[in-house]
Amino acid sequence: MNTKPSIVFCHGIWADGSSFSKVIPPLQADGFEVMAAQYGLDTPEGDVAAVRNTLGRVSSPAILVGHSYGGSVITAAGTDDRVVGLVYIAALAPDVDAGETSQSQQGSWLTKTGRCSRNWSAS
Repeated sequence: MNTKPSIVFCHGIWADGSSFSKVIPPLQADGFEVMAAQYGLDTPEGDVAAVRNTLGRVSSPAILVGHSYGGSVITAAGTDDRVVGLVYIAALAPDVDAGETSQSQQGSWLTKTGRCSRNWSAS
């Protein structure tokens, strides 16, 4: 009996599930059941539904791992009872209870010119 959680990777907006092809085999060799969700990036709701479908293909409990936009996807899909943990890798993590979205998070960091609008100097 496998006591390790399953791992489901969720890709960013400029990638697909194959972007995790280098990390999946070592995790599988260590005894984890691992899959990369593949979603169409058509709508956030559709992407979350695709991740929930992927959860149905792995053993529970599962850890969702999101990169970039995948962080928004795992934030929403993470409410599923089959999920026991969320891992964000350079990812967006909107506070949905506060009404944040991935778009609003990005807008708060960039100006219309694409430059960072936050002051990172020491106070």
